Amino acid sequence: MNKHPFTNRLTSETSPYLLQHAHNPVDWFPWGEEALKKAKKENKPIFLSIGYSACHWCHVMEKESFEEIATAKILNEHFVSIKVDREERPDLDNIYMNAIQLMTHRGGWPMTVFLTPELEPFYGGTYFPPEDKMGMPGFKKLLMGVANTWKTKQSEVEKSASDLLAALKEVSKLNSENDQPLSCRALTEAAFHRMKQSFDPVYGGIGRAPKFFHTMDFRMALRHWKTTKDPEALTLLNVTLELWSRGGIYDQLGGGFHRYSTDEQWLVPHFEKMLYDNALLTELYLETYQATQHLPFAKVAREVIDYTLRELLSPEGIFYSTEDADSEGVEGKFYVWSKEEIEKALSPDVAPIFNKVFNVSTEGNWEHTNILHRTESWVVLAAEFELSETELEETIAVAKRKLFTLRKPRIHPGLDTKCLTSWNAMMIHSLAMAHQVLNEPLYLEKAEKAATFLLNNLWDGNILKHVYAKEQVKLNGFLEDYAHFTNALLSLYESNFKEETLKAAEALGRKMVELFWDAPSKSFFFTEDRQRDLILRPTDTYDGAVPSSSATAITALARLGKLTCNDTWLKIAEESLGNYESQLRTLPQASAQMLIALQFLQNSPKEFILIPGNEESLEECLQLIRETFIPNKVVAVKNNPQSKLLIFSEKNAIDEKTTVYLCENQTCQAPITDIAKLRDLIKTL
Repeated sequence: MNKHPFTNRLTSETSPYLLQHAHNPVDWFPWGEEALKKAKKENKPIFLSIGYSACHWCHVMEKESFEEIATAKILNEHFVSIKVDREERPDLDNIYMNAIQLMTHRGGWPMTVFLTPELEPFYGGTYFPPEDKMGMPGFKKLLMGVANTWKTKQSEVEKSASDLLAALKEVSKLNSENDQPLSCRALTEAAFHRMKQSFDPVYGGIGRAPKFFHTMDFRMALRHWKTTKDPEALTLLNVTLELWSRGGIYDQLGGGFHRYSTDEQWLVPHFEKMLYDNALLTELYLETYQATQHLPFAKVAREVIDYTLRELLSPEGIFYSTEDADSEGVEGKFYVWSKEEIEKALSPDVAPIFNKVFNVSTEGNWEHTNILHRTESWVVLAAEFELSETELEETIAVAKRKLFTLRKPRIHPGLDTKCLTSWNAMMIHSLAMAHQVLNEPLYLEKAEKAATFLLNNLWDGNILKHVYAKEQVKLNGFLEDYAHFTNALLSLYESNFKEETLKAAEALGRKMVELFWDAPSKSFFFTEDRQRDLILRPTDTYDGAVPSSSATAITALARLGKLTCNDTWLKIAEESLGNYESQLRTLPQASAQMLIALQFLQNSPKEFILIPGNEESLEECLQLIRETFIPNKVVAVKNNPQSKLLIFSEKNAIDEKTTVYLCENQTCQAPITDIAKLRDLIKTL
């Protein structure tokens, strides 16, 4: 017997987010031919609702409105209702989020959009309450208003939608070719200057509450420091990364970062954890560790990876997408503590120390509970307790392990078990980098296993798929999938130096150019040309929560061109970058990944080419290269004596010793066989 009073078409979907709505009284359709035909046949407007499984306000709107029979009745009578997981369909999310922002000058999720049967948006917003509240119309009232307007003023609505579509096409228009040379240093300095203007000198980070990570901006700032030695850039990074790792934004017991902070102090997060955030932040902490050799940054990177491998790794060896903010229907419940719980768990001599370190109080710091966070340095805290820093840190580490064990039996936040190629690729890239920087074989093993699964199951040599869920592969990949996976395979090659890994990267890069590169405009589209269910072909040139897919494609092609000595890839990267001068000048704060790609191309990337000898110095040479922050480089090792890769041409081991060739701009320095000389050379880079 069906225990659910209502069932709709979402029951056959694989997305956990869509399945959450499968028993709403709303007659939901997934995006597809059936729904689109119905809207045209019945001349009904489309109610499009876009969200994702870890979205707290998506859950709120579901409980308030989509589970409510009176609301469902209005939707079922007057609209064709379509539910979309934004993580499955980032193309739809891109198009209709731009529409919402044009209409309302703000955006977010859940996204609520009303479309004509021709898929053109004419009204929308984000979350709507069930009744009038804080200047927002009640959702039922809104639905009736839209339905009546469609019935009585359809031609006016269609004219308004047509005008909005024209504006959307203008926003999405590819940049025209630019003949002026780009000045990497000037553009990066201008971007860093704007970043400084919005930097929070007290609590770190960019902007005011709510505060997001802006990972790419900080990676750009780190490269600015490398080029100019501007100490202010490193100060911004040190302050921010330290305060992130102390705050409630960071899971002090289990590792891993939450999505963003609702306050300026990084205390109260939205508690969902996203795979992409943790992959990108791992990379940032590793790069900053390379630049500063500050061990706590390496420790954070390890803890984030530990979290990811523990909580997000699937049995197949690839990574799930997100953990929800809520457990038992309450946001953050899994993570917070009462003072009484901690005092009961820890010994009387340790509990006061722990509570002082993590600011635990009887009244709590959030909704009468405590979000663990540290506001003082270990130096200050150790002095207060008359302990050495080592003694204090060891005491806290033992207490954290005990509390972590006690937290395990709690009901965990919901897990979105779909696996996305692009997000997995970001994690593969960061695992490969962590292997290099931290010399941890496990990270390489996990990166290789994930990459192998994607290559064997989501890539057939012709098409890369976007989603793996419930043992099903679905949806053709977008530019972000090809770009991030190509980039990840290049990082994996620079870890394992297997030529089949590099060949796989080149095959993906070639297909990426074939499907998404627009030769007349010399730019990338986000979707394939053959996709027919979109009102326009979107582009993705600005960074958001993740790097711009166009900028990532350029980055990957630049690296690929250097490693394969193929000028075709380099030319495409350079030509595409040339189109974005206006964007880089006017909105550098949203173009950090584009600037990173520009820096790679213009700052004479260093090519480290290693030819192993008979002695065992190869690993030592690699470690010298990897422990230093040299952002614009590629590394190749000739593991196969019969290799035909052009990068190894006319390069041999000297006197049967591991030999390092450092080349740039088609010119190589004298080969190095002495470790001390290599160390001295690297210090100058």
